[in-house]
Amino acid sequence: MAKNWTEDEMLVDAITGNLFEALPLLPKRLVRVDAITREFDMPFSHVQILCMLSGGSMSIGEISRALGIAKPNITPLLDNLAERGLLERVRSTKDRRIVNIELLPAGRQRAQEIREAIAGQVAQWPESIGSNDAKRLNNALATLINFGYLLSERK
Repeated sequence: MAKNWTEDEMLVDAITGNLFEALPLLPKRLVRVDAITREFDMPFSHVQILCMLSGGSMSIGEISRALGIAKPNITPLLDNLAERGLLERVRSTKDRRIVNIELLPAGRQRAQEIREAIAGQVAQWPESIGSNDAKRLNNALATLINFGYLLSERK
């Protein structure tokens, strides 16, 4: 029987070490999260929700799993974004117990503005970062996103 990769202590330790070292870099070096939250006058959790919903509507449960936040704690975040006119709740036509969250035009616009703000930050990265390094980072980020979705499906 094939060995599960999680039983490979060296690989688990290497991943753990890389994640540990990456934590302080993500919100400060790759993307200045503090600048984004200040510019758009909203907490990071609101920014995360807008970014997720820019890909299409999601149920409250899907948002909860993706963020790792309990459903009851998602409700006030969604309420605040709805009060700002950025999103709306829409009952599923297939199952009325399910409430989907969709961006309103103002929410799509705000998500696009956030994307543009991130693009502005990336454009200011030093020229010493070569094209090959940028491509490796892009591939690593795509893999990280994929893993994030795989992990949120497990819950």
